[in-house]
Amino acid sequence: MRYRLACFDLDGTLLDTLGGLTSSLNAARRMNGLAPQTEEQVKSFINNGVVKFIERSLNADPGEYSEELKNRVLKDNISYYDSHCIENTRPYNGIVESLMRLKSEGILLACVTNKNDEPARKLIDHFFPDLFDYVRGSVEGVERKPSYQPVERCLFSLGIENNEAVYIGDTDTDILTAKNSRMCSISCTWGYKTREFLVGCGAENICTDPMDLRSFMR
Repeated sequence: MRYRLACFDLDGTLLDTLGGLTSSLNAARRMNGLAPQTEEQVKSFINNGVVKFIERSLNADPGEYSEELKNRVLKDNISYYDSHCIENTRPYNGIVESLMRLKSEGILLACVTNKNDEPARKLIDHFFPDLFDYVRGSVEGVERKPSYQPVERCLFSLGIENNEAVYIGDTDTDILTAKNSRMCSISCTWGYKTREFLVGCGAENICTDPMDLRSFMR
């Protein structure tokens, strides 16, 4: 195999979390007297962590919002999602089988995501038990993707060099993360961005089916 490590994004790459993210956001919005938003709207808010997620949601509303309102919605969203993140969430078709195949061939598996660390670990443990060698979500004191910091920590922990790893994700942030980490990347089209968007963002490799990931590792 060309690579020793496959490092994955989470939302839109391993798991379709759109339903769960929408339910959680709308629960937090209802708690604060705001109207619900559609899954299509919520899809456009995903990327760059939960703070940006809430800011984009509030920016979609008419008028300006206060910092106090943002902080309340953020807190309520985090609290609700931490307790309900498994709900309305599923692995993409073929992902589990693809991961098992990679694992059986000696490839290390990691997940580095901008999702908060607690729900990230809970989701990986629930949907992919005993498959991942490293999981890390957003934590205090470590920059989020597209910074190289979270990926660098992963590589150091597993004893892997940059040229021995590939980063797999579904967004422009994931492409930049790989570049900033001096890694090759694979962009997947089954997530939240289109093929055309990913190509326009400089995608190196495009994968349209999870079961084809193995061929990119050779």
